[in-house]
Amino acid sequence: MNKLNNINKTMEILHKEFLKLNKTTVKFIRIGINIFLSLFASGTMLLVLNRFIFNHDPYKEFIGTSIIISSFTILAEVIIGCLLIDSAFTKKM
Repeated sequence: MNKLNNINKTMEILHKEFLKLNKTTVKFIRIGINIFLSLFASGTMLLVLNRFIFNHDPYKEFIGTSIIISSFTILAEVIIGCLLIDSAFTKKM
């Protein structure tokens, strides 16, 4: 039960910090999340179609897996980049 309380407190702190972000930063993070979701969905769709509809082709499976991995990389880069730029250009009070 103690771990659950710690997780809840951590989530509250993160929520408060994300509310302090610049509107432009939040806009770019949302765009990054949309790009992530579209790439992740297309990679997953390719994998599902390859396994159940098309003949199983290892090359298509490699492409689908690469798209999914790239989507996570893009999401991480966008979030980290936006947070770094926001922290660098916002005035500390």
